[in-house]
Amino acid sequence: MVSEHQIIALIERLEHKIKLLKNACDTAQKRVKLLEERNDTLQNKLQEKETELNELQKKHVIPGKNTPISKELGIIVKDNPSDTDTNAELKQQLDEYIRELERCIAHLSSLS
Repeated sequence: MVSEHQIIALIERLEHKIKLLKNACDTAQKRVKLLEERNDTLQNKLQEKETELNELQKKHVIPGKNTPISKELGIIVKDNPSDTDTNAELKQQLDEYIRELERCIAHLSSLS
């Protein structure tokens, strides 16, 4: 049979464990609140950046037919292999054109 002292000791251990769990719960709740606040802050920053991006995209002018032809484009056209027989060569040349276009876009972006 369990003595009264053993029961009291068990109750005290149980109370101690309950206090530990309560402290852990309080700490977790504070952490959740902190993370929710940070999430809200980051969501607001994301919204601001998306708005900024949309404004920049609206301002971005797509070059039209009136854009002067650059010297680099002349070089690309001059180097165009007209007698290419294989798809691999065409693909390689197309990849080079794409890289050149990306460089031109990056250059134009840096100007604005």
